[in-house]
Amino acid sequence: MKYRLRVSAAAAAISLAACGAIAISASPAAATPATCFGYTGDLNQYGTSVVDWTYGPDECFGVAPSGTIWHTWAGAGSWKEMPGDGRALAFTAFFENSAGKAVKVITSSGNFYCNYDDYATNTWGGWYATSTDHC
Repeated sequence: MKYRLRVSAAAAAISLAACGAIAISASPAAATPATCFGYTGDLNQYGTSVVDWTYGPDECFGVAPSGTIWHTWAGAGSWKEMPGDGRALAFTAFFENSAGKAVKVITSSGNFYCNYDDYATNTWGGWYATSTDHC
């Protein structure tokens, strides 16, 4: 599986988080239009992450200035808010095996959360806290 971060600021946020500190502006983030698979949405300064899943269709992820977490894929019809009412600053990692896929985000307070999609049911399970390198 391969994934690309389109905005280098996301890499900076991940590096800062790994050191245990993250700098966040007190002012609200400006919306930046982002287009994936032909669908345009307003995301925060960290832009999109495009994931080339091995067992499922390619998918694009991003976070809105409000912190809501979004994704889209070819044929989705639009950007879709991810289930579980999660809030984040940026995506930090993506994992997959033949049973399912997981995404990992970081919050503005430096906490990490994951969400897992079971391929058998094609259902995202909801956000859960993690302190490991994996989901």
